[in-house]
Amino acid sequence: MKKSFLLFAAFAAFITIIHAQGNRGPRLFLDVPIVHLSAPDVNLIANRIGAGVGTALNIGTHWSTARIGGGAIFSMDPQSRELESTFVTTPYALLEVGAGKFRTNGNQCNKTKTKAFTAMGKVGMRYAFITKPLKADAVAPEKFDVTLGVELGYFFIRDVFKNTEIFMDGNYFVNSKIVGVNFGFKMFLNLRADRDR
Repeated sequence: MKKSFLLFAAFAAFITIIHAQGNRGPRLFLDVPIVHLSAPDVNLIANRIGAGVGTALNIGTHWSTARIGGGAIFSMDPQSRELESTFVTTPYALLEVGAGKFRTNGNQCNKTKTKAFTAMGKVGMRYAFITKPLKADAVAPEKFDVTLGVELGYFFIRDVFKNTEIFMDGNYFVNSKIVGVNFGFKMFLNLRADRDR
């Protein structure tokens, strides 16, 4: 299962980049920073919420992307009387590929003062440097996980080089069998802005 998925992810990333090469070269976006509220396991949302920070490099087209990045999620139990003892920090590294609308307003990337959006399904792999479980009496989730997810985003193009996107995404972690949800914003840099102007 894992080997098949790794081959599929590598193939999808390769197709993404090849397709991008035929469209005036790949689009390169650096998400820095990514800041969001997080429910790392929706089944525990009453007892486990937090926030996350991260960064990612995206190579893509209007219809697809390959992404590599990392970050950390900091969560706690808001109902506990001893909040300090419930803090869990989960640093992670990820590789994702997505298909759908990726940061696009048609084929007019060089137009400013226009609305644009992201709406795509994605698959990926995440390695979490987990130190302890999200729930005191539970087993820690798998460190290596296959992910299936959906990402939605909206932004207003003010500048071709630098913009901020409001986003929401949900991910199902296949090995751990949990669903996580994030809501926040990304400041992203168009590393090929000179081409798009």
